[in-house]
Formats: sequence, C-alpha cells, structure tokens
Amino acid sequence: MDQARADVCVVGAGFAGLAAARRLDRAGREVVVVEAGDRVGGRVWNRELPDGTVVSAGGTWLGKGQERMFQLCRELGLRVYPQYERGDHLLSLDGVHRRYRGGIPAAGPRTLMALGLALARLNLMARRLPADAPWRARSARSWDARTLGQWIADPRNVPTAEARTLLGSTMHLLFCADPAEVSLLGALTLARGGGGFGYYTDSRRTETHLVDGGAPELARRMAGQLGDRVHLSSPVERISDDGTGVTVVSDRLTVRARRVIVAAPPVLAGRIVFDPPLPAACGHLLRRVVPGAIIRVHTVYPEPFWREQDLSGQTLAPRSPVPLTIDQTPPSGRPGVLSSYAFSTGALRMGRLDAAERREIWLDALAERFGPRARHPAHYLETDWSAQQWSLGGMIGHFPPGTLTTYGPALRAPVGRIHWASTESATHMHGLMEGAVRSGERAAQETLTALSTGRLSVS
Repeated sequence: MDQARADVCVVGAGFAGLAAARRLDRAGREVVVVEAGDRVGGRVWNRELPDGTVVSAGGTWLGKGQERMFQLCRELGLRVYPQYERGDHLLSLDGVHRRYRGGIPAAGPRTLMALGLALARLNLMARRLPADAPWRARSARSWDARTLGQWIADPRNVPTAEARTLLGSTMHLLFCADPAEVSLLGALTLARGGGGFGYYTDSRRTETHLVDGGAPELARRMAGQLGDRVHLSSPVERISDDGTGVTVVSDRLTVRARRVIVAAPPVLAGRIVFDPPLPAACGHLLRRVVPGAIIRVHTVYPEPFWREQDLSGQTLAPRSPVPLTIDQTPPSGRPGVLSSYAFSTGALRMGRLDAAERREIWLDALAERFGPRARHPAHYLETDWSAQQWSLGGMIGHFPPGTLTTYGPALRAPVGRIHWASTESATHMHGLMEGAVRSGERAAQETLTALSTGRLSVS
C-alpha cells in the first residue's frame, strides 16, 4: 500500500473537495486528495456518445449569482455560452399542450395567483431563517415536524388543485424526492440560500449558461492543477484521529496528515469508519441526509428540430413519466441534444422496468410533446444516478423531518481534526455546484486557521 504525508488530506474530488484543495494549495499547504471513483467531478460527469459528442450528465447549468463558478471558468480558460431560450416553452397538463414564454407557465389566472401566493408565503418563511443556523428560527420545530408535501397539500396554503399539482411537481424535480419525504424546514433552508424558491424554480435564473466542454471539464482542470496529488479509485475506509494527527486509509493509499476535509456526499461520508467514533449527532446526521432518485436521458438528433416548431425545448409535464425536458444543444447548433428527466418516485418506477421498455416509454413521452421525430434519436443515453456507486442518487441530499432541529448543529462543525464540505452544507446556493465550491472554500479556510493557530504536527 502506498503512503503519503500532507498538511491536509481531502476526501472526495467533486467540486467541494477540489475547491478546498485548490485553496489550500494556493496558501502553500501540502495537500493530498483521495477520490473513491475513477474520475474527478463527483456529481458532475461528462459522457461521450458514439459520434464523439460529449454531454454533461450531472450538474450542468450555471445561473445568476453563481459568481464563484463563473470566476473559476474565467481563471481556467473555459468559455460559457447562454442557454437557448428562443421559442415557446410547453406546459403539458391533462392532455393539453400550452405554449408560453418567460418564467410563468401557461396556467389560468386563478392557478397563477395561487402559485404566486404560495411561493410568496414560502419565501417569507425562508427569510425568517438564520442562514447559518436555520434550526434556531422561532418556528423551526413546527416546520421541521411537517413535510413540504403536507404544506403543499393544504388548500389554505395552495388554494387550487392545479396549483398544487404544479408546485408539487416542481418540488419533486428540485429535491429528486417526493415532497412527503422532505422536511418543510429543510426545504426552506435550501430556499434561504438562494434568496427564495423563485431562484430555484425559474430557469431564467438558475439555467442561464452552460460551460463549453461541460461543467466536468472545469473539475478536470481544477484537478489538473493539483497533478499527482489527486488519487483516484481509492475509496476511503477509515479515518483515525490519534491526538497528534489523522490517518486516512483507503485500500490503495494511506495518508498521514494534520487535518482532513471530508468532502464526500453525506450518505457516503456516513459509510466511513471513524476512530474514535463521531459524536452521535454527527453520525446520525450523515446517515439521514439522503439523496433522491433521478434518471437523465440524452437524446441526440442531427439537428434541434424542435426549434423549427418555434419551441425552446423546455417542457414541463407534471403527470408524465418524463416530466421535464430542456435543450442541451452545443453552441455550434449541431447535433440537437435534448436532455430529459424522471425524478423521485417516477424515476424509481422507471428504474424497475427493463431497458427496452423504459426506452419505449421515454421516447413516447418525448414524441407526445415534440412529434414523431423525437421517437427516432441517433443516440439515446441513460444516466441513472441512483445506480452510481459513488453518488447513490442525485442531485442533492435532502433533510427528512426532524433532522435539522435534532442534528443540524453538526452540519458544519469540525470534529477534532475533521472538517466537512458538501453542497448540502453550503449556506449560499445550497444544492448547486456553486454551493459545493463555496463549502469547500469555507472548509479550507477553517483548516488554514486551525493549522496556523494550532500546534499539531504529523507524527
């Protein structure tokens, strides 16, 4: 087994871990990154199609307010280009296709008013949360005892059935989980970090740009700056803190360091054996922040034919097995790439089908919205994030009822020489690539402060 020494060992080479390692390296600290998978990026992933087209199959879009991601693209020489938005969006509900433009779906005025009031109520509640400690809010316990689904189902909150359907569908795709599984307080915590639910539910704010070459190319270039200090295919099995330093053990490498930053998704961090054991609150928290289910399909056509129909490619069909589509065509305009999704319980149902049946249902759903040409892609690529060993779901972990008020203080608190980073722990842009980067940089700064003020040395 190989041995390494460092000031800091970073566990995980997603955006959180790479951002932490980069900040430490720039501060002149020796750093080693240990990654379980055979690639960097974590929950971002570039996949290549038979014709050489590369598609981003995980985190893909950048949006307003994501300054760190845009800055990293500039620093590392990556161009960003605007999301295609010309043409009409489609809302498909009860067998009727309704065209619209902008961020407001083509629902009736009563439905739109109900949606607007519901989102305003949720945003008002979110603003009452302390950004770094939502569990301290005056109503935190009552909100954490309810699910987001219960809140949406109450006609006093969302007065019309159609508005409840639309809002419920939006929350399904936002958390990749049934709102009945998500704490209301947990949902408000996400909204608090983005300035309200409007940020996360309006594609004109969250999905304004793509990275030329894909967001995973940014992760690859960040890792390239660290060179051979990034070790792949090395899942960490054990982290020991013996009072003088930490020992991080994988099946291929043992790292002795002064501090460690665990930047893996909480569900995976919870599988590591810690010696001594983590405090009960921290251990329970890691096991409770669970990812939802998402299947993403890229269908590739010679050209984006939907644009000929004056369609943007963005559709929402709440009752379809494939509720969401969006145009992911490269800036050259060819080939035409349509990205489509099944979320939450719908993804679980689709995942139980055999591949041929799932493909048939999927293409039927696309053809219903875009016509018969959608049924005959040149390439069809599925990515089931629940089947990925080093993510177990996507795209963020959510907080079930009771989690934040019981275990929340452990979310970012260091345990001895162990620090934590992940998009789930971000206080700003929680759940996005931006949040992951910010969490990594925050953990790196914590670690630098500890190294500069402490008297620990690697023995």
